[in-house]
Amino acid sequence: MTKWIIGAVVGGILAGYFFVPEALAAHCGTFITVGLCLILFLVGVDMGRQGNVWWDIRAAGFKVLLIPVAVAVGTIGFAAVSSLFLPLTAQEAMAASAGFGWYSLAPMLLSSYSATLSAVAFLSNVMREVGSILLIPIVAQRLGFIECVALPGAAAMDTVLPVVVGSTHERITIYSFVSGVILSFAVPVLVPLIMQL
Repeated sequence: MTKWIIGAVVGGILAGYFFVPEALAAHCGTFITVGLCLILFLVGVDMGRQGNVWWDIRAAGFKVLLIPVAVAVGTIGFAAVSSLFLPLTAQEAMAASAGFGWYSLAPMLLSSYSATLSAVAFLSNVMREVGSILLIPIVAQRLGFIECVALPGAAAMDTVLPVVVGSTHERITIYSFVSGVILSFAVPVLVPLIMQL
């Protein structure tokens, strides 16, 4: 699956550079939104087809909430430690990483504090999502399925969800979706909160 993903990205870059007219490229955001909605709809169809979605949620119970909590604590904790080796304060590193892969929101929330910090948040969160797409198939084979849910952070509910499902098992869909939703709700709360500490 990783080869297909890399091939699609490289093919898109080449098509955008050489072939796609500017008038069509101006609507790429709309195409991405429609494509993402279609992917999520198909994932929902697959979940509904299984017929045991609510049973899976009930069976997971409280444990399903432990994944996003562990992701948040691990991400922010590691960011604080990494600030010892980066030209960022612990507060800045934690705030940038608290985007949990949501690369469009975190930079916007940090833009009023610093343009540099906003750029760091954008790059770190983009790298988290792209790195997750590349690493999830490997992590699924070598470590486990739940670990795949942790990698993309907030993106586990949308853009990276098909990669998680394709590399793991259909039952992991619930864990991935719930984790992504909770982390997505946490981003607009945690990023400003960390900067106010």
